[in-house]
Amino acid sequence: MNPMMRHPVRAGFLALLLAAAGAGAGRAQAPTLKLSADTTLSARGLDVLVFNNWYSGLFSDSKLSGVELIQHGVRIATNGDVRLSNTPGQWDPIPTFSGRRLDGDGGIEASLAYPDYAFHYRVQVRPSGEGFLVRVVLDQPLPERLEGRAGFNLEFLPSAYFGKAYLMDGRPGQLPRAAGDSMYRDPDGALQAAPFATGGTLVLAPGDPERRVTIQGHGATLSLYDGRDLAQNGWYVVRTPIPAHRTGTVVEWLVTPSRIPGWTRAPVIAHSQVGYHPDQEKVAILELDPNYAGPLDVTLTRITPDGRSLPVLHGEAQPWGRYLRYHYARFDFSAAKEPGLYVLEFGGVRTE
Repeated sequence: MNPMMRHPVRAGFLALLLAAAGAGAGRAQAPTLKLSADTTLSARGLDVLVFNNWYSGLFSDSKLSGVELIQHGVRIATNGDVRLSNTPGQWDPIPTFSGRRLDGDGGIEASLAYPDYAFHYRVQVRPSGEGFLVRVVLDQPLPERLEGRAGFNLEFLPSAYFGKAYLMDGRPGQLPRAAGDSMYRDPDGALQAAPFATGGTLVLAPGDPERRVTIQGHGATLSLYDGRDLAQNGWYVVRTPIPAHRTGTVVEWLVTPSRIPGWTRAPVIAHSQVGYHPDQEKVAILELDPNYAGPLDVTLTRITPDGRSLPVLHGEAQPWGRYLRYHYARFDFSAAKEPGLYVLEFGGVRTE
C-alpha cells in the first residue's frame, strides 16, 4: 500500500467509486460560469467568490476569504490564497490585500502581498469549460526566505465530506472523520501536518454529484492535508507549493465542481424558535432560491397529543423582494391564537 494513502477503501467499494467517477462522461457540457452583477462567477448550483470577503482581522484562519466555493447552496471551500504553512492556524500570518479587478476574459484578479518578506503576488480566477482556472502569478521570484514555505491553499469543509471518498491520480482513499495523520517539524521548529495523499489530479466525493469537486494541478503537485491534525477547527486543505526561481504563472489549477442540472435550493422557513404569545403578531419568513417558481402556499398545522397533524390555517405568503443571494416572502399567521404545538409547512419543507 502506498504509505501516503492512509485511508484506504475496500476493493468492492473501489469498483463502485470508479463506476461513479465515469458515470455521466457522455453528458452534454453544462453552461460555463459567468460573471454576475455582484462580481462572483456563477452558474446554477455553483458560485465562486474571489476575495469578495476579507479575513476577520481577529483570527487569520477565519474561513471567509480568498477563493470560495458555494456548491448547491453549501459553502464547501474557502481561504483559497497563498499561505505560509500547510494547514494555517489562527495566529499564522495572512497577506495584505491591495485590490481586485475584473479582466476582459470574464475573470477576476486580486493583488496581495506579504510586506515583511517583500513578496507580492496575484491570484487570477477565470471560467474554463465547466469549471474555472485559478492561477498564482509572480512578477518577481519567490523570496528566498519563503522557499519551501509559501504555497497556494484551498480549504474544504470536513463535515461536507464525512463518509465520502477521494481519488488521487485514480488511487482511492477515505476522507477521515477524525484526524490522525503524521506530523513533522519544519526548519523553524514549528509543528506541521504531513499530507495523507499527493498527486496531480484530485477528485473529492467522486460518487456524490452534490459534492464532487475535481482539481487538476497543471504541472503542479497537489497535496491533501487534514488541518485538524494541528487544530480542532482545521479543515481539509489542498495545497501546491510555490516553486523557487520562477516568475509568471507559478501555480495553475483547473477546478471543476459538479453541478446538478436544474438544481434549486430547498426553501428555508424562518420563525421564532421560542414560540409566540397568542396575541402577538406572528410572521414567518420564507427564504427562496432565485430559481424557485412554485406557489407560495403555506400551511400551519397543529400537533395533537395523540400525534395527529391538524391543519388550522392555510394561506399565501406575500413576496417581499430580494436580499443578497435569495428572494424572500412573508407569511402572517397572527390569526392563530389557541395555545398549542404547531408546525409550518411550505414547498415540501416542514419546520420542527
